[in-house]
Amino acid sequence: MITIQTEIDEKSQKSLTKISKIVYLTLMIIGAIGLLLYVALGTIYENPYLDVLLLFAIPFGFGLVFYITINKNIKKMTENKFTNEYTFNNDFMNIASVKNGEIVGTQKLYYKDIVKVKENDEYIFIYPNKFNAFILKKSNASEEELTTIKKLLNLSK
Repeated sequence: MITIQTEIDEKSQKSLTKISKIVYLTLMIIGAIGLLLYVALGTIYENPYLDVLLLFAIPFGFGLVFYITINKNIKKMTENKFTNEYTFNNDFMNIASVKNGEIVGTQKLYYKDIVKVKENDEYIFIYPNKFNAFILKKSNASEEELTTIKKLLNLSK
């Protein structure tokens, strides 16, 4: 049995949402370019076919809303810091969320029920579903513990 603690803070959330932020920023930029093109060409030419360029408002709107939402959620993490304590067993892991020294929630997750596992230089992200992830800070585990955890999560290379 291995127990690892990870503080869920602004830095860990930034690492988790990095790719999503890039995607939404890209959508915003593409949408903005299309809308600027619509305005520029619309002032020069009076062609009803230019209205098709208004479709660029869709990616711009989605990108803007989701980018702002992600940034708000990351900023909230500075106020609502908590620590997850992961206990790895042979067939499952237990996750206890601790805030102000008090356990505020627990979850038992069988390895077979894990949807996806991702890894970067600092963290391992364990997805119990498509939308949420548990964040495990790799530096909080020894090399031996990390090797065992990766085997349990089928991350071994």
